[in-house]
Formats: sequence, C-alpha cells, structure tokens
Amino acid sequence: MKVTVDAPGWTLPPARTEYLLGESSLLYGVAFWLALIQVSIAASQIVLAATVLLWLYLAWQHQASILSLPFDVPFALYGALTLCAAAFSFDPAVSLPATKEILLLVVPYLLVSTIRRMGTLESLVLVLVLISDIGAVLGLWQYRFGNLGDINHRIHGFMSHYMTYSGQLMGVSILALALLLFSGRRARHRWFLLGSFLLIQLALALTLTRSAWVGMLAAIILLLWMKDRRLLAAIPLAVLAAAMILPRDVEKRVFTLVSPDTSGLDRIHMLRAGARMVANHPLLGVGPEMVAELYPVYVDADASKRDNPHLHNNLAQIAAERGLPCLAAWLWFMVASGAAAIRALENAPEDGLPRALSVGSLGVLLAALAAGMFEYNFGDSEFQMFFLFVVSIPLVLERHPVPMPVPAAIGGGES
Repeated sequence: MKVTVDAPGWTLPPARTEYLLGESSLLYGVAFWLALIQVSIAASQIVLAATVLLWLYLAWQHQASILSLPFDVPFALYGALTLCAAAFSFDPAVSLPATKEILLLVVPYLLVSTIRRMGTLESLVLVLVLISDIGAVLGLWQYRFGNLGDINHRIHGFMSHYMTYSGQLMGVSILALALLLFSGRRARHRWFLLGSFLLIQLALALTLTRSAWVGMLAAIILLLWMKDRRLLAAIPLAVLAAAMILPRDVEKRVFTLVSPDTSGLDRIHMLRAGARMVANHPLLGVGPEMVAELYPVYVDADASKRDNPHLHNNLAQIAAERGLPCLAAWLWFMVASGAAAIRALENAPEDGLPRALSVGSLGVLLAALAAGMFEYNFGDSEFQMFFLFVVSIPLVLERHPVPMPVPAAIGGGES
C-alpha cells in the first residue's frame, strides 16, 4: 500500500524554454531596479523602463502575460483624473509633464506576471534589506564624519533628501521585522534580519524625521500585536533604552510630537490652505505642481512661512492638486491593497514565509498611511516605487498560492 502526501512547494507551470529565459531576464531587471531605488532615482527608472519594455515585448510574443488586478479600476480612474486635472490646470504646460508619475502604476502588473516563486519574493526583499543596510551605514558615516545630524543638516544616505531616505528606511525595516517575526522557527537569515533591523532603526532615528517615526511605530505595534500581544510590553522598554543612548537632538525632536514646534504649527496652516483650494476647485483641483505656485494666495495671513512645495499630507495634497474624485480613486487603491494583504494573510499557513510577507505588506501599508498624514510620501517617486512593489506581494501570493499539506491518501496505489 502506497501513502502519498502533497508537500508544500512552489513550482513553475510548464513553459517553453524561451519563455523561461525571458522570465529570468525580467527577474534580474526587477532585482536590479529594486536595488537602485535606494541609490539613484534616475538609474532605477532607466532600469525599470527597460524591464517594462522587455516585458511588453515578451507579452507581444506570447511569452509573457498581462494580468487583470484588483487595482484596474482605481488605477484607471486615478490616471484619467490626473490627466484631466493637468489639462485644466492653472498652467497645463507645467502640470502635464508632472503626470508622468502615473506610468509607475504599471509596476504591480509587471511584478505579478513575472514573479512566480515565493523564494524569488524573499530574495528581492533581502536585496532591499541589504541595500538599506549599506545606506544606513552611509548615513551613520555622514552623521559621524560629514557634519550632518542637526535639524538643519540631516543625514540622507544615497538619497538627495532626508525625508526620502527616512521613508525608505522605514519601509524596508518593516519588511525585515516581519520576516524576523513570522518566518518560523527555522527562518533563514535570522541574525542578518535582526542586525539589519537594529542598524536601520538607528539610522532612522538620526534622520530626525517625525513622520517616519510615527509610521514605524504604528507598524511595530501592528506586527507585535499580530505575533503576540504580550510583546507590546517591550515597546516602552525599547523607548527607554533608546532615550538613554541616542543623542539629545533625537529626544528634543520626540517632544515636538507632543508640543508642536514651528514646523508643526506650519503644517496646520498647510491643511487650511489645502482646504481652501479644495473648496474652490473640488472636482479637478488646482493642477499637478500648482499647489506650490498658489500656496501664497491660499495660506493664512499670519502664517510664518509663505511658501511650501506641497502640503505635507497625502489626502490634502491629492485633493487640492487633483480634486476629490481623484482622492477617492487613490483611497480605493489603498483599500484594495489592504484587502489583498488581508486575503493573503488569511490564506497563509500559521507560520512561515507567506505569512511573513503578507504581514510585512500590511505593515508597510499602515506605516505609509500613518506617515502620510504628516508628509506627502506618495509624491516621492522612490517611495512610490517601493510601495508599489510591497503592495504587489500579496497579489503574487494570491496568484501563486503555496500548496497546503493534505491528509495521507490511502488506497489507489500499490500494496
């Protein structure tokens, strides 16, 4: 009598050799693109464009596929309304070129149709963590030897701006923590993930970026609560330990979360200015790149700062720039992303890599939304590309689920 058990594992469906070669090229392109996101925006976008063109060519040759995703309708609405907002902008010549960022919405389609193995997802996340480690070390070097570290001169790693840098550190460290907590007792790279998380957290603290701190804290609470609620007791201890070893500038910055400083009060003026823009232009907004131009007209007369590049809030910025319908499409995308992560979490085994990746995606989504209440992080191309990768993870897991073990089948075999 023969007893068989279906073992969990990931396999590629039957395919032609030339398709496998094309898929391999696409995966190398995706890995190279992800590595460059934290190093050079120009280089990363060039590699992404080349990878997308290869993917489209393979699809034309019937060697790759273009799939339908839960994001189809919100992406279509967001893109169309963005173009309309630019066309009817106060200055279409400025607004229309700014709409090129909607081309990044192709990223989930590329990733879901290309990535077919859970091990590939893990490798791509580890690439992100490794590059983030290098960026964190560079940030620490800038703090120690580059005369960066005070509120007016902050560390920024490879990035051109400290807020972009802090957003990347926040998101990648959440993925590292999720892999560390949920990959199971036999999780590989455990010490690498732990060391990376602590290193990245140190660099994140030294950026003095409160929005990223808020997002990180929200994600940590979520991940610890999902792992074991008793672990939440470690948060006050970690905060106390950090207060004892981190520089005084970090402590001062933390206190401004309770007692807002000048920049905190300035954000209130930004929200008021944004509300006035929405009230005057509710359907299509003032146009991409026009918020900065019109801000002096709409800001409070007693505001200390008369100019701002954006409103430091995702909801306010999108509504003011592109109108309330476009904001609704963006929120639809966020809800669809959360729903996909929850579905993947429900279908994942109790412990293991699928669960870790699903929890990590949900954690990054929460952190991005929380940080986005104080920063327009969705307008940052580097963070937007990283975010689109993360929200694609549950869709890859959903399309290529891990086979679950089934009870041993008795009979129907040799005896």
